[in-house]
This record gives sequence, structure tokens and C-alpha cells, in this order.
Amino acid sequence: MTAGLSRAKPGRDPVLILGAGIAGLGAARGLSSRGHEIVVIDAASEVGGTHRSRVIGPYTFDVGSIFYEDDALVFRIFPGLRDLCPVVRRVERRLTPEAGLVDFPLGAADLAAPGRLHRLAAQLSLGWSKLTRHGDGSLEGACVARLGRHFYEDSGLKSYLERINHVPPAEVDQEFYAHRLGFLQGCPRQPAMPGAFWPRRHRPGPRSLRVRPSEGFEALFDPARRMLDAAGVRIELGAEIRRIRKIGDLFEVETASRSFRGCAVVNAMPLAACHKAVFGTESGLQSLDLMTLFVSAKRLPAAMGNVVQNFHPQGRWNRATIYSRIYPGLGAGREFLSVEVTLPPETPPDPAAAYDDFARHVCGLGLGIEGLRLEGHDLVPQAYPFTPLGQAQAAAPVLEALEAFGIVSVGRQGRFEYLPTATGVLRRVNEELALASARLQLRSSNPPRAVQA
Repeated sequence: MTAGLSRAKPGRDPVLILGAGIAGLGAARGLSSRGHEIVVIDAASEVGGTHRSRVIGPYTFDVGSIFYEDDALVFRIFPGLRDLCPVVRRVERRLTPEAGLVDFPLGAADLAAPGRLHRLAAQLSLGWSKLTRHGDGSLEGACVARLGRHFYEDSGLKSYLERINHVPPAEVDQEFYAHRLGFLQGCPRQPAMPGAFWPRRHRPGPRSLRVRPSEGFEALFDPARRMLDAAGVRIELGAEIRRIRKIGDLFEVETASRSFRGCAVVNAMPLAACHKAVFGTESGLQSLDLMTLFVSAKRLPAAMGNVVQNFHPQGRWNRATIYSRIYPGLGAGREFLSVEVTLPPETPPDPAAAYDDFARHVCGLGLGIEGLRLEGHDLVPQAYPFTPLGQAQAAAPVLEALEAFGIVSVGRQGRFEYLPTATGVLRRVNEELALASARLQLRSSNPPRAVQA
């Protein structure tokens, strides 16, 4: 791909971009602005990838994050989108092990929580970890070294991490910490000094952010698609990719209905799927699927805010986003929300069972939740990378094999990385495209080999 991308010129064969999510659209925008002919190929019926909405009766639910910072890179790449996104206050809460609803994210304020014995235990545990903990390469080791075992377990963080990964945090590589636990940056790296030991620490309040339009993601991505259409970008949807091969100096991408030829390929679809399309074998990478439940309710307590993270030891759900609080006036008088549940590798989705578990859990805590109803669900296969202990670099040989074949992989899916924001995704896309020409000088003349599962 690097060779093809570096020599691609206007009027020649197009650059083929696999995936019409935020990474693929960003790559298309950047390359088309440099004069390249672009064809974007995706199996879905709409652009946006995991950023998609579902309208069910009076409700509009979502899959994927809906929040954007005011200076989000997507607003610079696609001018005019910022004005379509209203400003709201993200009021994020955490369901504690004691079934309380407190502010999220975690921070120094939690280490200085009320109760002298609690504070003393947390501070002593943190101090002991700094003296004795050297890390064992696991997610649990990284958390204990940063927070102390008492706070790590007492706050519910251990339960939260096990729920997401479906294995104990001691069996997950510490790389997860770097990519998924940015909210812990507010926690101190050292025990508090005596003068700061007793008072409760200040916690930042709700953040003002922009959100997708109330009509759903289609109202955001349709203008982006029109900008790409105006720039001459072809977007082929409903095209499931079956095979990728080289024919002379060109690449051929075969879909269920037709084939496309181009001088270069940029991959923004799941890395394992791309490897299978090129080499015909499994990559050995494991991913967690994301099932999103669409739920309505007669009543939800005000204390839930508009986003709730589950740090309670029970319940399969990870996060709930309450859209009726973000878009007031919608929902025909009922609250409505999306509830996220990760699935272990190769586990079939069972939305009815997941909903029953959610309803039993939250209704049994005495929070004042009434009249829950399952309205629907959605599934995102291979949503999050799964890295068992010792496999933080599992994607490296897969990326190297595809690079040797000539493909540049970008974005969260394409590089098997957890990138929590659209800005992070687009920034990595720009970095990888900028490096593509430089890597041309490093390509091996040896034929590429598939990674064995």
C-alpha cells in the first residue's frame, strides 16, 4: 500500500478505502484533498461505522459515543458539522458498590471520601503499593501500583474491569490501562500529604460538550457524505468484502457483488477481517463484541444524570446513556436510554437475557426506577480489542504482514487499538497516512506471510 499510495496521482487508478466509519471517511477527506481519486467500500447500508442511530417509535437510540469536544478534529475536517451539534452538559455518574450514585470519573476526591478509617486505609494502601509494587505486566498490577489495592477494590474498579473484559483483571495485559483508563488521571500518583489528608478534595463538575443532532447520526454524517461526494469521492455501500489480492501493480478488492481495482488500499475495517480477506487464514486476534440494549422507562431518578457507569459488583451492563436527559422533550413522556454490554469472544448475543439481568439489577437496588421496557438492540462485532496477559503486541505481526502486502491500516478497527474519541481516531489516521511514504524505504523484498492463528 505504501508504494501505491506514494505514487498515486490524480487521473490514475483510485485509492481504495475499506470501511466508511469515522476513520475511513477521515482518510477519504484527507487523500481526496491531495488530488487522489477515492473509492470507499463498506458492507453497511449507511456511513458512520459504529456511530449509528436507531429510531424506534418516538425514541432515537445510538450505538457509539455521541459526545464531541468543541474543537473536535471531525469539525475541522468537515466544516459546518459543529453547528449541527447542540451543546449539553455531560452529567456522568458512577453506581458504587454500596448502590449509591456519585460523580464520575474517579479522582483524588474519592481517595479522600468521608470516613476517617476509609481514608486511612486508602492512604496506607496507596503508600504501601508505591513502596512494594513493581508491576507484573497485568491490568490489575498497573491499577494497584497507581491506586493501592484498597481503593482499587473498594471503589468497584476491579468489578468494572472484570465486567468489561469477562476475565479477572490479573489476566488482562496492562496495555488496557493505557488505552481505556484515562479517567484515572485525576487520581494522585503519590499518597496525600498530611495537610490534604482529611478534607474532601475538589472534583471537576459536569463538562459542556457537543452531541450529535437530536435526529440521530444520519443528520451528522449525511452532510459529511455530501462533502465527499462534491470532492469526487465514490462511496460504495452494501458491499461485503470477500477477498483482497494483488494483480501486477494494482490491488483488487472483491465484494459479494463486484470487484474494485486501485493503486493502493487503506484499511479501516476490523484488522482480523482484513487479514482474512488477504491471506484466507485467521489472524489469532481476539475481540469483544458490543451489544447495545435500547430501553425505555416510566421513571429514572434524577441522581443518574445522563451517563451512568456501573461499578457495582453485580449486573452485566457497563454503561447507560440516558438520551431523554440529553434531548429533553423527546420520548413521548418516557425516559429512554442505551445500555452497553460487552460479550466475550465467540459468544452469541442474547438481548432478552441481558435486558432481564439489567432490569433485575437496577430495579433491585432501590433507586426508584420504574416501568422498564426493552425496545430493541444492536450488535457491533469486534468492537474492542481483547489483550490477555502477555499479548499487548498481538496485533504487531498482523499489521506487519499486511504492510508487507502493501496495505496501510488506520483507525481503531484497522489498527486494533482502543481509541475512545473521534479526535483520537482521526489523529491516528493522519499519522499513519503521513508515515506511509516513509515506510516505502523500509519495505522488505521478501513475500508477505500470513499470521497463523
